[in-house]
Parts: sequence; C-alpha cells; structure tokens
Amino acid sequence: MDEQVRTGVASVDAVIESVEELAERPLAEHAAVFTAAQERLRRALDSDPQAPLRAEEG
Repeated sequence: MDEQVRTGVASVDAVIESVEELAERPLAEHAAVFTAAQERLRRALDSDPQAPLRAEEG
C-alpha cells in the first residue's frame, strides 16, 4: 500500500496497521487476520467514543 490511511482513532488505526502488514505474512495467515480485523473494527465502531477506556475482557 503506497499511502498509509489513519483515522486518529487508536483502536481502528491498529486494525489498519495489522492489515497493512499482510504483505509480509504468509498467505495462509491472511484469513485469520481479516477475521480478527473485522471483529476488532466492529467492537471499535460499536463502542461509545466518549466512554472511558476499559481493559479488554478475555
């Protein structure tokens, strides 16, 4: 990717960075990265941006 896209939202930017790094990873890992990216984006975009950050539940 020639141009880096950043949103200014740390959680979203971290997902974008993980997808940008796919060019350096084996093809077999791509599906898992995309699946994780989708879930992380969904959580980030569904959250209240004004709410205080809390520890991620595991």
